[in-house]
Amino acid sequence: MTTARTRNRPLRTTLPPIVPLALIVGVSPFATDMYIPALPAIARDLGSTPSAVQLSLTAFLVAFAVGQLLAGPVSDGIGRRPLMLGGTALFALASLGCALAPDVGMLVAARVVQGLAGAAAAVAGRAMVSDVTEGPRMAKVFGTLAAINAIGPVVAPLAGGAVLLVGTWRVMFVVLAVLGAVFFALVVPFFHETLRPAARGGIGLGANWQRIRQLVAIPRFRAYLLTGVLSTIGFFAYIATSSFVFQTQFGFSEQLYTIVFATNATMMIITTLVIRRVVGRFSEDALLTAGLLVGTIGAAGVFVSALLGLGPVAVWVSLAVVTGAWGFVLPAAMTRTQHVGAAHPGTAAALQGGLSFGLGGLGTPLAGLLGGTAIAMGSVMVVLMGAAVVVQALATRRAD
Repeated sequence: MTTARTRNRPLRTTLPPIVPLALIVGVSPFATDMYIPALPAIARDLGSTPSAVQLSLTAFLVAFAVGQLLAGPVSDGIGRRPLMLGGTALFALASLGCALAPDVGMLVAARVVQGLAGAAAAVAGRAMVSDVTEGPRMAKVFGTLAAINAIGPVVAPLAGGAVLLVGTWRVMFVVLAVLGAVFFALVVPFFHETLRPAARGGIGLGANWQRIRQLVAIPRFRAYLLTGVLSTIGFFAYIATSSFVFQTQFGFSEQLYTIVFATNATMMIITTLVIRRVVGRFSEDALLTAGLLVGTIGAAGVFVSALLGLGPVAVWVSLAVVTGAWGFVLPAAMTRTQHVGAAHPGTAAALQGGLSFGLGGLGTPLAGLLGGTAIAMGSVMVVLMGAAVVVQALATRRAD
């Protein structure tokens, strides 16, 4: 019996080189975390306010989220390679525009273009994985991508600090421009089209909207999307709030907090490598459920440790449990969403990445509005991750 999956299977069955693919898919940490140490210097140099300069960060994040929602359906209509070529080239040009920006308005505008370009290449890269893999193999590839991407939040700020030792903030964006040019140079010879012409849909807003409607009409697809959004909001609460918790509330130095963050990121790297070994022995649903449960337990540990005043070490250990669990959640969630949305892999990747990334940003102000303390961070994390567990439990009761 011919299925949607076999109809969409491309003639070419080889993945692009995994390291460049992972860097392109995970470009966001480099484009955001790398220049965070330079925000005060940018404000001084451009004669602007800190809030106005911070808008350049928000502009990139919003554009990166929206760009995925726009680019994913387009990739199902025209193929993956055009978006990879256009996205990487435009990312390089927009980065150069950031480096040459004469004022904060131009910087924000260039960051919007940079975010849209990065999103186009990232969503096309995830769709390529869905085009040429399935089942345990897909989960292993997404696990590898997650492991490499987990290094980004650790390396990017350090790289940014190193650049500031030898140059100005503009050099950071020159580095990003060179990185984009290298991506483009690798895409040209090594990234071949993975979506055969017969599997491509129509082009235009109507066709794109129809692909979105078809996927959202699938109850289990909606459930996986909601699971990803809820758990990501909870995880973003950690990303946005932990520096204030450890440095302001617990009195850690910047260097000591870097160790905290690096330790937690290392836990995620380890578990994303573990999932590659066990994905064939357990279903992706079981691994996703286990990751969400362990993450919720870790979040509860953060909340209880803060509530009982057990100190920073207990909170630190609990957060390490959460980030370790996230190494299971991220690749398993991607795999399940792409599997159920196999009829339109690009659109599925766009909805999963765009909604999770965009709505996940709600975790940033949410924990801060509740006080920005360890208790606030833990409460947001445990409620949202616990809700994700409930949705996942309901999703596993449905047939594909």
